Amino acid sequence: MTILKNDLLEVELNAKGAEIIKIVGQKDNMNYMWRRDPVQWANSAPILFPIVGAINNNECRIDGKTYTMTQHGFARHNEFMTHQLSDTCVEFELTPNEDILKQYPYLFDLKVIYTLNQNQLECHCIVRNTDSKTIYFQIGGHPAFACPFMENESSNEYYIEFEKDETLDQKIINVEERGMSHETKQLFDHERRFFIRQALFNNDAVVVKNFQSKWVALKSIHHQKSIKFYMENFEHLGIWAAKHVGGLIAIEPWVGHNDYVGFTGEFKEKESIVALPQNQEFECKFTVEINQ
Repeated sequence: MTILKNDLLEVELNAKGAEIIKIVGQKDNMNYMWRRDPVQWANSAPILFPIVGAINNNECRIDGKTYTMTQHGFARHNEFMTHQLSDTCVEFELTPNEDILKQYPYLFDLKVIYTLNQNQLECHCIVRNTDSKTIYFQIGGHPAFACPFMENESSNEYYIEFEKDETLDQKIINVEERGMSHETKQLFDHERRFFIRQALFNNDAVVVKNFQSKWVALKSIHHQKSIKFYMENFEHLGIWAAKHVGGLIAIEPWVGHNDYVGFTGEFKEKESIVALPQNQEFECKFTVEINQ
């Protein structure tokens, strides 16, 4: 494990999946991340690469050849190299190994850089194409936060608030087919917040695209503790709570999402796929702000 620490926060990170394990307030001694209950959901914040969500039958076609890859890709299952740069900054790095190349035939260098600054933890993802041709990928985060923050509370007292009033349609996931349907329904009509309710997540994540807000926040009606979540260069946002789990809400910035049900095209034809030319870099960033 890697520890980043300043006067306001102490952060624990795991090189496997370049994952945030804990964000603990130095003032209130509270861990604002999901507690990683192995019976319910054993992760807390895996990095999603080179796919977001599931692909049909766990198979994708690249240049006419079929490859097998499980949900959210292989990055979360792999040990990243660790380069601790200071007490408040660490770089995790993943490059292809033999097992990865069996799933994904492109050469790449994925860096995930965490920087602690005051009450904010920044996660900066950089993908570099080290291949001799254009590579294709999706990328995302999956940080799950404690909801409620404290044991004597209910998640029903919490709400998600967007920075701006939004008019947004929600993409509908087909749970049985493990894919994105082409259906949508309205989530917001010049609105900016909704309360946490289990029924919202009966069809998996609430997924929206092309939102205007630069941040969303997780807040309670009873106190001022909150999490503000900033996003840069992501076009989709997933908000998820595992059905009947309780205790967590995931705020997930995505470039891409599940395959549409019945999709059989080439990998490079997936919605929101990144096409990255040789020697070029793609960057995206999210920041977690803890208000104790």
